[in-house]
Amino acid sequence: MSFGEGATETQALSLDGRRKGIVTALRAKGGREYPLPREPRRWLLGSASSCDVVIDDPYVSGTHCVVERRDGGALVVRDRRSRNGTLIDGNPVEAAELPVGARLSVGRTTLVAVAALGEPDASALAAIRGHDPVLRATVEQARKTAQADCNVLIVGETGTGKDLLARVIHEASRRSSAAFVAVNCGGIPRELIGSELFGHEKGAFTGAHAERDGYFVQACGGTLFLDEIGELPLELQPHLLRVLESRKVRRVGGSGERSVDVRIVAATNRLEHLGTEASKLRLDLYHRLATVVLALPPLRERMTDLAELVDGMLAELEPEHGRKVVSEAAWRALAANRWPGNVRELRHAVVRAVALGGDVLEPQHFFPEQRVAWPRVLEDAPSNEPLVPYERVLRGAMERAIATHGTIRAAASHLGMPKSTFAERALRWGLSPRDRPRLPVSKPKKP
Repeated sequence: MSFGEGATETQALSLDGRRKGIVTALRAKGGREYPLPREPRRWLLGSASSCDVVIDDPYVSGTHCVVERRDGGALVVRDRRSRNGTLIDGNPVEAAELPVGARLSVGRTTLVAVAALGEPDASALAAIRGHDPVLRATVEQARKTAQADCNVLIVGETGTGKDLLARVIHEASRRSSAAFVAVNCGGIPRELIGSELFGHEKGAFTGAHAERDGYFVQACGGTLFLDEIGELPLELQPHLLRVLESRKVRRVGGSGERSVDVRIVAATNRLEHLGTEASKLRLDLYHRLATVVLALPPLRERMTDLAELVDGMLAELEPEHGRKVVSEAAWRALAANRWPGNVRELRHAVVRAVALGGDVLEPQHFFPEQRVAWPRVLEDAPSNEPLVPYERVLRGAMERAIATHGTIRAAASHLGMPKSTFAERALRWGLSPRDRPRLPVSKPKKP
């Protein structure tokens, strides 16, 4: 059931499910549209005249990126080692899906992915799944806060859906018909933060060949989402504070100021010491942003939503990959995982399983780095251990590998795990090669 007026349930926190529909064109700020036919095809985008989509921008590489349409209709953007990178909704990408409503940034040009008339975008509210009471309460608070037009700070671990909640606030506000501009503060080079946020005059610095509006001006009348605000360098935070207080911006290299009417929604996963002098976010900036604070729960605290989330993700992938069934052993493995990357990590695991598995998805399809005989070992695992079943299996396998092979590298190679993942878990569980005797490895006798 989707959230409407008076509704009490939410849908899944799915990164790609928030905007459904088929992208049929890329629209530039000036209104020009670059059509992308529906049939599967591949388009080169860049400043070279030989490209299918030619962008007149000195910051765009000759062949900047490639746009590909899958059989199911989805668009995938792949960077072609461009000079300035390719961004989707402010996040640098090498290869990622471009959903309806997303902003594709190349050089200094931003293109919006639009659908054909008669194909309404799915709302952010309809893209949230789950019945967890804490999640429901947070979404309801977001909808109420949207009416007040005050600044909002969203806190939560990475992958919990902070960007999606920010869109919920925008779509429920009086600013919904204006722009929603998302900025990843951690993805902007330090020397360009001022230019990106506030704009610059021509010749303000090396490479400033033309004047440019910053994100504050681009979002004027709408909502500016400052994602990962805690990654903003401390010495640059006072400049942002001044704009929030005066609601005026001055371009880099400029002398005059320009008034901006924007609603600020910020987000951070830096929760340690937040709201104190010891925080990475200045205390005065925190108080300016945190008129309302919304906290999203991590996935491990709402595991009752796991089945609904996985089923929803599989349903999104079904048109392209067919129907998939999750085995009982795989459900146990999914439920036992701690999901430090939250819903984003879960979605990656589901996509990976669909890519690697057949009609029935097993634990090794979701967790290919763990080469363990899941069903048999899970049944034999001692029930008095404090670890969850999946961790019990993994710890036992790691102990045996360390005892047999002697080093982290050799043990990780034996299990087919990345060395860094093996080392991190070994440190957490107190498994060290120097603390355990190495078991002799029998060698074949010579004839």
